Amino acid sequence: MMKAKSRLLLVAVSDELAEICVRLEALSELTTELVSGCPAERRAEAMAGIQAFDLLIQRLEGLGGMAAAVGAGAPIATALHALTLSDLYERLVGEPPVRPSMSAASSGELTLFD
Repeated sequence: MMKAKSRLLLVAVSDELAEICVRLEALSELTTELVSGCPAERRAEAMAGIQAFDLLIQRLEGLGGMAAAVGAGAPIATALHALTLSDLYERLVGEPPVRPSMSAASSGELTLFD
C-alpha cells in the first residue's frame, strides 16, 4: 500500500503537470497564429510542429492524469487508462510506431490515413 506522503507527492506532480499543460496550450495558440504568416513552402513543416506540440500536451495530460489517479489510490492498471492511445500502443508494441511526416505529402495536403 502506498504511503500518504507518496500519494501527496503524486497529486502535487499531477497539479504541476496540469499547470504546464495550461501554459503549453497558450504557447500552442500563439504558434498557430504565427503559422498564418509562414511562407507557403514552410507551412507543412510548421503544421507538423504544431501537431507535435499538441501531442506533447496530450502526453503530459496523460501523465498528470495517471499521477492523480495513483495519488488518489487507484490501482496502477486503472491509472494507466489516463495515458493517450499512442502511449498505450507504444507500450504494447514495444517500439515507437513510424508516424508519417506531413512533409511527405507532395501535394501539400494533409494525409491522415494511407
